[in-house]
Amino acid sequence: MEFISEAEVTNNKKVIRYFYRCPACGTKITDSQIALERNEKELVIKIRK
Repeated sequence: MEFISEAEVTNNKKVIRYFYRCPACGTKITDSQIALERNEKELVIKIRK
């Protein structure tokens, strides 16, 4: 299994996903996800496991 991270950026939001992927068949197993959202007053960090 390979441990991989991906990042996706939109206007005021960035999502980082960490997962394991099988190099033979491409199956992904999600490990965790971190979402960063910024508005006028604050930065919100959401962590999902």
